[in-house]
Amino acid sequence: MLFTEDILMAPSSEMVCYCSKVSKGQILAAIQEGARSLDAIKTTTGACSMGKCKELSPRKR
Repeated sequence: MLFTEDILMAPSSEMVCYCSKVSKGQILAAIQEGARSLDAIKTTTGACSMGKCKELSPRKR
């Protein structure tokens, strides 16, 4: 599985939450739409809702 080590350099289409299949673009869109906290981003996108990203992500975090 290919991934960008530095997530800041990753394209918006790249998956950042592997357990919920949320892309960097979806996270950025949530922030643009007003999500100002991690909880708001989680609620808006569904990211980090399964708690298995560390296991599923090639970044292991």
